Amino acid sequence: MKHQTLKIGILATALALLSISVTAQLPGPSLPTDYVDFITTDETIDSVTVGSRMPYRVAAQSAPSTLPSGFTFEYKWAFSGSLSVLTFTGASATPGTGTDFYEENEISVVMPSSTGDITISTNVQSLFNGSVLCPAGPDETNTIRVIDRPTITWTPAVEAFCAGIEVNIPISFSGIDSVEVRYRVDYYDTYDKSGGRTSTSGALYQTLSGTTLDLAAGAFGSGDGLYEIIAENVTDRISRKSLDQTLVESQSGDLPSGAYQVLIIPAPTTSPLEHVRNMY
Repeated sequence: MKHQTLKIGILATALALLSISVTAQLPGPSLPTDYVDFITTDETIDSVTVGSRMPYRVAAQSAPSTLPSGFTFEYKWAFSGSLSVLTFTGASATPGTGTDFYEENEISVVMPSSTGDITISTNVQSLFNGSVLCPAGPDETNTIRVIDRPTITWTPAVEAFCAGIEVNIPISFSGIDSVEVRYRVDYYDTYDKSGGRTSTSGALYQTLSGTTLDLAAGAFGSGDGLYEIIAENVTDRISRKSLDQTLVESQSGDLPSGAYQVLIIPAPTTSPLEHVRNMY
C-alpha cells in the first residue's frame, strides 16, 4: 500500500492508494464481476485479447465524515500507446484536473489490434472546492500483455458414417485455458445439397481438449443425408474477459477454411434368405 497524508491545520488523515485491479472474467458474455490485484502471485501481468474492451478500477476514495464538505477525489488513468479512457459502460470518461486524471474510479479501454506489452499507471489526488489539495504520489504502474485471439483449424473433408456413430473431427487449436468453439450443423436431406436444408436451432458449444472435436451421434439428428459442421467462433479464458464480445469475435484466419462434411448413410438391411423352390 502507498499512502499520502492530507493535512488541514492539525488534522492529518491518511488516504490509502489501493493497488490497481484487473478482472478475472467468468466464462460467457456477461460483464466481469470478479477483480484481482496485479500484486497477487499468479496475476502480476494482465493478459488481454487484441481489440478487447477491458475494465480496470481502484477503490473509490471518500473523505472522513468529520471533514467539511467540498473534498473530492480524482483518479489518474494513463496508458502507453495513448489509449482512450472510457467509462465502464463505454462512454467517454469525465476529465479531471491535470493530465490523465478522471472522475471515474472504474474505467475501460479498448486494447490495440496488435500484440505486445503496454503499461497502465494510476494514482489518486484530492481536491478541496475544485482545487488540487494533495497532489498524487508515485504512480502504481503495471503491465498489460496483449495477445492473439484463440484459433481452431481442421482440414475440410468428406466422411461417411452409419447412423448412431460418434464423429471425431481431427483439429488443432490455440488459446489460453478453457478454449471453447461455437459451431453449427447444417443438414441437407440429399447428398448433393439439391434438397431442403435445416440448421441447428441456436449455436452448439464444446470445450476443446485433445486433438478431436467430438460430435455425438445425436448431433446429426435421425435423418440420412449430408451434414456440414461449420465453426463460427472460438473463445478462451482471456477473450471472454472483454466487456464487448463483438470486439473479440473470430475472424476468417482464426477458423477452419471450410466445412467438415459428414454423410450419414442408411444402414443396410438383410432380407430373408432365399433358395430355389424344391421340386415336386
